[in-house]
Amino acid sequence: MTANPLTATKGETLWVAAERMSAHHYGGLPVVDEAGAYLGVLEMDDLLPKPENIPGAPDVIALQLFDKWVDEHSIHDFVQIYKEKRVEEVMRTEVPVLKPGDPLRVVLDKLIENLYRRMPVVDEEGRLVGIITRGDLLMLLMGRK
Repeated sequence: MTANPLTATKGETLWVAAERMSAHHYGGLPVVDEAGAYLGVLEMDDLLPKPENIPGAPDVIALQLFDKWVDEHSIHDFVQIYKEKRVEEVMRTEVPVLKPGDPLRVVLDKLIENLYRRMPVVDEEGRLVGIITRGDLLMLLMGRK
């Protein structure tokens, strides 16, 4: 587990959070409020366009992000969107959490069953105390942690 992980706050912009993720080569960040209470997770996938069917043309797929179609002419418009949109508008709030002291079996079950790459560790008061990644588990299984 990584104690006191790097986080995003709900009120900061996607731009700030994306820069933090990029600078540290992270694929996601837990989101907390000003008091350190866990609120959710912002994943890199939440910041990238996704292929969607174009309404009225079910065989045509295009990239969409935040309900806007993305093409080579509009990609620069997203800089402004990232600088205006807040983390709380796109973060995931239904991510399962782990508790300090959860046995390895529970950790493995939750990470594998839910297909998450990282999972927050939250104490009884709802504060974020750490994060466990699939990489942490691999290192443990290799005897390196």
